[in-house]
Amino acid sequence: MRIGIITFHRAINYGAVLQTYALQNFLNVSNYDAEVIDYRCEHMENFYKTFTIKDKSVKQIIRGMLNLKNTYKKKREFYRFLDQNVRISTEVYDKVNIDKANLRYDKFITGSDQVFNFACTDFDKTYFLQFVKNCDNKLSYAASFGMKEIPDSYVNDYKSLLSTFSELSIRENAGQQIVKKLTGKDSELSVDPVFLLTAEEWEKLAKKPKLKNYILIYKLNTSNLIFDFARKLSKLTGRKIVALNFDVVDQMKTPDIKGVYSASVEEFLGYIKYADYVVTNSFHGTAFSVIFHKDFYVEALQKDFKPNDRVESLLCLTGLDECKVKTLEDCRLNVSRDFNFADDQIRKQYIKTNQYFERVLNEDGRSF
Repeated sequence: MRIGIITFHRAINYGAVLQTYALQNFLNVSNYDAEVIDYRCEHMENFYKTFTIKDKSVKQIIRGMLNLKNTYKKKREFYRFLDQNVRISTEVYDKVNIDKANLRYDKFITGSDQVFNFACTDFDKTYFLQFVKNCDNKLSYAASFGMKEIPDSYVNDYKSLLSTFSELSIRENAGQQIVKKLTGKDSELSVDPVFLLTAEEWEKLAKKPKLKNYILIYKLNTSNLIFDFARKLSKLTGRKIVALNFDVVDQMKTPDIKGVYSASVEEFLGYIKYADYVVTNSFHGTAFSVIFHKDFYVEALQKDFKPNDRVESLLCLTGLDECKVKTLEDCRLNVSRDFNFADDQIRKQYIKTNQYFERVLNEDGRSF
């Protein structure tokens, strides 16, 4: 049995690429014949173009030009990582020829990531596996909607698309509720694929940075609090501050922080693994801080910021709620972090995921 995975593997985003690697790696190590389908979504390809002036303000164009060299380098590093570490189909697919994938694969898995978020893909129904001819072969794993409710104008489409899946695995509680409301079906609640690999497995990929004794900032959304918090932590500990995803403009605005913009995927893992402290507002920044047992702090973003749900759920699952910060007053060194409990919870999720795939792929899906 050959399994094809549809996901956001070409997104220039550390979390997207690492969850792709993790899911494909987990399935292959579990003796399933799985590969990532090299599907090119036009909307996403345009979004991650190295540089474009379409629909951009003058400030955005200038910023893009200043970062052009680093942006190109980062994109090149991401595609190198995929070429070297992820099994991807030799054939490239788009909306025109994706139907041909039915001839190559026996089962299809969509996920993880926000594959069910119409805004991410301009509602490309390929991510709902609409092209798959046999509905018994349509599965999802840790798929996310990226929203708590489906807008009324999309409800009928979502109801129709979701009803065709033989099995649905969802990443958040809100997503489970959407599935139940629209289809009447129960769905599996599953952990992000990065938790399907051990810290030791991730450490093999991580590239140790030359820097030592540093506080790492990894931000998804910019806010003054995350920088001010890191500065206060720096005063308490005497550690310097390093920030990932820092572009030329960021560096000019905050010269006291060492910026790293075009880190490779391996370097991203290394910066987290070898940091003394991590300050983040990113889900995957939080996830790898948990995996690597780091002294970390998570900025609690505004309630309407959608990725917040994932971070809150993860902290609740792992019992690490005390790592959440809302003000500078939360900057203290004696935060309780019980990583033994966190590891136990993650292990339970791993077992649950293994059972899910054994059930939905069956024993004859293994390639012993």
